Amino acid sequence: MKHEDYKEMIALDALDALDGDEEQRRALDAHLAACADCRAELAALRDAAASLVYAAATPSPEAAAPELRARILAAIKSQPQDARHAPTNGVAATASQTSNVSSFDEFEKRREAREIRVGRGLFMFGSLAASIAVAALLVTLALVWQRNNRLQTELARLSETVNQTQQELARTRADRELLAAPEAHTATLAGTKMAERAHARLTFDARTGRAMLMAADLPPAPAGKAYQLWFIAEGKPPMPGRVFQPDARGHAEMHEIIPPEGRTAAIFAVTLEPAGGVSAPTGEMYLKSSAS
Repeated sequence: MKHEDYKEMIALDALDALDGDEEQRRALDAHLAACADCRAELAALRDAAASLVYAAATPSPEAAAPELRARILAAIKSQPQDARHAPTNGVAATASQTSNVSSFDEFEKRREAREIRVGRGLFMFGSLAASIAVAALLVTLALVWQRNNRLQTELARLSETVNQTQQELARTRADRELLAAPEAHTATLAGTKMAERAHARLTFDARTGRAMLMAADLPPAPAGKAYQLWFIAEGKPPMPGRVFQPDARGHAEMHEIIPPEGRTAAIFAVTLEPAGGVSAPTGEMYLKSSAS
């Protein structure tokens, strides 16, 4: 740094307005230790500042500081321009007073700019904090929404399971009532040459016509085909019953309401027919009861 740079710093230091980091502070202290003129000028400026403080009629110390600064600046501006390089009362006043004032004005500008930067920083920090809060809220809402969807899906699954269980219980209760009915009849169906291992049992209530067929070891029905139950009375064409599909193990359970004319059938049979069922048998017979 040049000697004139230290002069500017001395004027600000006398007002306790030196704006700088620790490196600048150490540089000024080192220069003052080596420069007697600058030390004397600093002492004189500090004495002048102290005199103005005691001479000012300010109501409080807080109000004295701004007025003190204004008086010092006014005193600096009122000195002749050539006095900047002439000693006064043993003080080397070589620093430009106008430069001091400009330096102080620059300091004020820097301070205001710094406050603006700090204010902008706080505003940006506040905006960032608000954005983070909004993002956190959105994430929380998304998690709650996902959890609610999972709970609704689970509730629907449980409800379906309950309904299926209730239906199973109702069928079981109905089957028990059917087996215990006073006019319950049971017919055994054996496998034909098409499925020699297949077998079935048909239980029906002669009074209500409610019937239940339980079959086992039936071959899987080809695509577009299904098994159909028939009621064959002596001297009459076979009466069609419902169609059904066995599971992968060949088991099947079918519930039926036999019409009154079919409840006196002598033979019950099962054939392989189109999946929609037919009014008269067209396919091979897979199960047949003995004549009653």
